[in-house]
Formats: sequence, structure tokens, C-alpha cells
Amino acid sequence: MGDDVLLTPDEAADAVQAVLGWRHKVHPAVCVYHTGWGCAKGGDPAGAYRSIGYPEEILLEADELRKSLKQSTLCVGLSGNGEPTVGFTALSHLPLREIAEDWQEVAAQVMHTKGVYVSCGMAEVGRVVVISAEANPQLVRYEEPWREAVKEICTKVGAEYLGFIKVGYNCLKDDE
Repeated sequence: MGDDVLLTPDEAADAVQAVLGWRHKVHPAVCVYHTGWGCAKGGDPAGAYRSIGYPEEILLEADELRKSLKQSTLCVGLSGNGEPTVGFTALSHLPLREIAEDWQEVAAQVMHTKGVYVSCGMAEVGRVVVISAEANPQLVRYEEPWREAVKEICTKVGAEYLGFIKVGYNCLKDDE
């Protein structure tokens, strides 16, 4: 991360686990966004974990992690804290890299019809890949086309769409 290049989601998960220690179980993951915006084919390796606590504590820990791993930006969805937006969760039984490549390709196709690209995070949790994201309020002006895009992408890649929730969008980044 930063100047280091992590080649696999397992390596990324190990790097995150090394920073967090025993406090969280970190899962191999990828961040999937449009290749035209700089994302590697099949997503950028990442480590994913869930946190429970006060929003201020969660954001402080996430920002410390971001800085430790020399990441310029980290987005965190929290219930009731941050800029209001919508998020979703879906599941897949395909291998992480396969579903990530499929998602990336289909999301680019759907962008042409819906006018919105759905970036997401995918974490390998046991035998299931958990797919989730929040609509970036700065990029997604209208919630309904984003929701429609999520459902269409899930259908086309064979992911089981679980539902939408209202969340707060928190973007942690270096001071500009």
C-alpha cells in the first residue's frame, strides 16, 4: 500500500490485520471500480473488517488504519453518521476474483444505460463473498437509478441481492 504493491487480497488482508492486531478479523477483499478510473482488472486488493462501537471511535480507528497503510482515501459507511445516502449488501458463491471481474465488466455496461457506475467492496467471508457499497453522495445525484443499477448488476453476475439500507457516507482523506 502506498509505494508497496500488494498482489493478492490475502496479502492486503494480512497487511490490514498487522495494523489492527487482534481487535478485528480481517477478510481478503477487493475494491471494485471502473478500470478507466485507475482500478486494476478485477479490483484492487484490500482487507475488510466490520467494527462495532461509537461512530467517532470507528472513524478514528479507520483513519489511523488509512494513514498507517499510506492510503490517500478511505470511505466508511456508518448507520446514522455521515452524509446520508443509501447502501446495499449482496452475496455470491463464486470465487472472489471471478465475481469481481464480472461485476467490474457488467457495471461498466450498466453505466451506459443507467448513467451511474456502481463501485463496491467484496470480502471473502468463509465460503461466501459479501458485496457491499454506499452510493457516494458527491457522484450519485439520484438514488433510484443507482438502486436499479445495483439490482441489474446483481442479476447479471448471479449475486443474491439482499437489500438496501440508509447509511451515512464518511470519506476519510488527506488534508488538501
